[in-house]
Amino acid sequence: MNDSISPTGRIERKTYDTTELREDNEDWDTLSDDEKLTRIREADALDEEEVYNVTTERFHEYLVDNLHPGVTTDANLDAAWMALGTDSATGTGVTDTDLNTRVFEKSVTDHADNGTELLASTFISSTEANGNTLNEIGLFTGDPNNLSSSDVFMINHATFSDVVKDDERTITFDVTLTFSDT
Repeated sequence: MNDSISPTGRIERKTYDTTELREDNEDWDTLSDDEKLTRIREADALDEEEVYNVTTERFHEYLVDNLHPGVTTDANLDAAWMALGTDSATGTGVTDTDLNTRVFEKSVTDHADNGTELLASTFISSTEANGNTLNEIGLFTGDPNNLSSSDVFMINHATFSDVVKDDERTITFDVTLTFSDT
């Protein structure tokens, strides 16, 4: 029997009508992204989807290196940035280092963990990523515009159904990374 720890990821995407959010929250435009994310949790989504991803070889290497007593690494990396892309047709693979066609990146809005799962939530406002048909997502250890840095890499990569992003849409992405025995 070959026991191992398996990292898996679940991505929940929820799309909201920005006009309805403003009607339900008079102070909507004055709130921070953190405050908007908290309030949006109680709103009804226009649509939602749950997909699963691949975790990357670079992420697996990072985990192994940080458990190996002879390898010195910076074990203080975060799931700090989320990026969106427009090329789901190319697919995903464990050797991916970036999205197929990355068009937007943003720091993660909120984190939570329970010991075996990490939740990284990102709020995309009505003014962000507009004019794109979004359909791929990745979680990164830092700003994806700095991928040449050794401490910035993509953790996971997933595709989802097309979402035409415009100023009438607000979106939340909840990326849950789970570590379990297999």
